[in-house]
Amino acid sequence: MKSFRPIPPIVIGESVAGVVAFCYMSMYVSGMASIGIRELQKISGESIGALPGPTAVKSGSRTGGLLIPLKSSDPDRLAAVLTRAEELARARDPAADDAALAAYGPVDPVDWSVEAVRALTAKRT
Repeated sequence: MKSFRPIPPIVIGESVAGVVAFCYMSMYVSGMASIGIRELQKISGESIGALPGPTAVKSGSRTGGLLIPLKSSDPDRLAAVLTRAEELARARDPAADDAALAAYGPVDPVDWSVEAVRALTAKRT
């Protein structure tokens, strides 16, 4: 596990987004492995999928891109998460949600309930 580096004073006066960005950069991007552009041309899709996580693509000392391997999800775990999300959604009050969001501007008028999304996706198949 990486050791925690204290937030420098210049970031403390910044916005929350600036602090979050700094923490993300110091925790994940700084210690990230990297590969060169020439190496990238030679590796296979299987090798990319086997990468432990996001990997910087460098040209010399300059980072030119970010290679993020896409992993297949575990169907059983995904089903459990979706079941839990549906249970939580049933307990919500849409009118209370809309009232809480009204202070931020117009509320999305689309019905995103599970039934409405299933009906919409059924029309496309």
